[in-house]
Amino acid sequence: MRHSETEELPFETESKSCCGALKTAAWLVGAAIGAAAMANTYIALKTPPPDDLLGGVFNRYPARQGDIAYTVAGDGPPLLLLHGLGAGNSMAEWQGNFQELAQHFTVYALDFLGWGASDKPESTYGIETYAEQVEYFIEDVIGAPCAVIASNQSACFALSAATRRPDLFTNFVFVCPTLRDSDPAIRQAQSKVAHSLFNLPVVGQTLYNTLASRRSIEEFSRRHLFFDKTRVDDAFIARHSIAAHQPGARHALTAFLGGANDCDPLEDWAKISVPALLVWGRNALLTPVDMAPEWLALQPSAHLEVVDNAMLMPHAEHPEKFDAIVLKWLKTDA
Repeated sequence: MRHSETEELPFETESKSCCGALKTAAWLVGAAIGAAAMANTYIALKTPPPDDLLGGVFNRYPARQGDIAYTVAGDGPPLLLLHGLGAGNSMAEWQGNFQELAQHFTVYALDFLGWGASDKPESTYGIETYAEQVEYFIEDVIGAPCAVIASNQSACFALSAATRRPDLFTNFVFVCPTLRDSDPAIRQAQSKVAHSLFNLPVVGQTLYNTLASRRSIEEFSRRHLFFDKTRVDDAFIARHSIAAHQPGARHALTAFLGGANDCDPLEDWAKISVPALLVWGRNALLTPVDMAPEWLALQPSAHLEVVDNAMLMPHAEHPEKFDAIVLKWLKTDA
């Protein structure tokens, strides 16, 4: 039986149907990418610059890879505050401690490159990058040996710097210091995967915006940062969200999420002769207080203070108690 000239053959109908489905799928994918790109642009345009919440004199230091933002206040022996890493982290972590400590010390608080108000170059952001910033900041800006209070991951950076330049440090206070000793090959593989994903056009920025979203910041903070969940309020979430969405902020956080900052600080810890105090939140989950004996076994002269009803941020959750512990120890040790 012959088909008329206008009658479609079965394979022609199937082919057109398939093409139509492909066109629809391509349109939907394009629309989704377009919508994601618009959302990313909206977030970038609507994000204001971070506020200076510490109340000192704000300045910038021209480091090798970009300008480091810092705040200084007070009079007396120099004291440097180093913030931990995480979505939206910055020197604002020390908001509850800065002014009280400045009554006794000349206090410096900086934003590491890639974080807060500092420049955010596209860099490797490895441990040595941060250690170099600590070393040169003390040498060039402070200009004298100083005490250092380091939160979480920044303990690794301070210890790394101290193994090269022990003359720059008078005392250490480590707050819930991180101990994540993953295999270097695994860290490298994680870093490559994270770098590839986060640098995909549109998709990478969308993934970053999801991980650095207000919801993600709130969930992580409630689970790991504070024992008292009411401290994770709208102001806290907004501050971290603003800092996490500054132009270029995803470079440093990508490196962090990819494992570039994982370290085993105990090797460096065992080498130093700088007097040290460990302050631990009793309820910390990511770096539990059960890790403290391992630190003390390598440095028997170190002191340990445990803060009840606190997780990774005892200095922010109980600032008065934390400041009293630190001031008493530094004055006793001086």
